Amino acid sequence: MHGWKTVERAIPGPVLIDQAVARATNLGFTVHARQPGHVVLHRAGTQLTVRGDRFPLELTIAEAEDGLFLRLRYNTFVLFDTGDLERVADDLASAMTSAAT
Repeated sequence: MHGWKTVERAIPGPVLIDQAVARATNLGFTVHARQPGHVVLHRAGTQLTVRGDRFPLELTIAEAEDGLFLRLRYNTFVLFDTGDLERVADDLASAMTSAAT
C-alpha cells in the first residue's frame, strides 16, 4: 500500500448524521466542510510516526439510503499501513453505531 489509503464502513439503521458528527467531534475530529447530507472532518496528528493512529486523519460522513457511509483516510502521504487505519475505522463505526442507541 502506498499513498492515500482509504477504508470505508457502512453504518446501517437509523443513525442521524448530526449524531455521528457530534460523536466524531467528541473523538477529536473537527468539521472541515459541511454540505446537506455530507460532512468532512479532520483530526490533527503528527507527520512522523510509525503508528497509523497518530497520523492526521480525514473522515467523511455521508447519508445513505440505509444509514450512514463513513470514509476514513490518512490526511497525509503514508508509505505503509500496519492495519491501524482499519482498526480506527472499526472503532469509529462502533462509536457511530452506539450513538444511534
